[in-house]
Amino acid sequence: MQYFIHIVTVEERLVDPDGGKFADLASAREEASQSARDLMAEELRCGRPIPLNCRAPVADGEGTILLTLPFARLVFSEVVAGQLARIDRPTTPEVHLALIERAKATFTRARSTHAEIKDGLNELRKQVRKLAEYSSALGKGSA
Repeated sequence: MQYFIHIVTVEERLVDPDGGKFADLASAREEASQSARDLMAEELRCGRPIPLNCRAPVADGEGTILLTLPFARLVFSEVVAGQLARIDRPTTPEVHLALIERAKATFTRARSTHAEIKDGLNELRKQVRKLAEYSSALGKGSA
């Protein structure tokens, strides 16, 4: 089924224009969780604070939000995440815009990597099938 993983910051909603095919909502949730973790890890690698006030809604093809993953909940327990969500962090619009741009770049990079891995696995399967055909042909030829 086609699911769309969006990213929502305090000031903007980054819409996933292409979506992805997932076996079920649980698989889409795992991908959304990993995308959020990748974004948070990238922020840490660059010496910036984790964007705990962001969230990743997962929608179906009609745009209905089926679930939302708060970034803070991926890092902390629900109790701590709820407390953090109530903390008002003063930030400038420039900080939000920079975070949004980094989120877009990380999301695009994760999507590209996912596609490359998928293509590589498909190519590997094709090569294994060919190898099995060759092996079978060689086995029949020597009999």
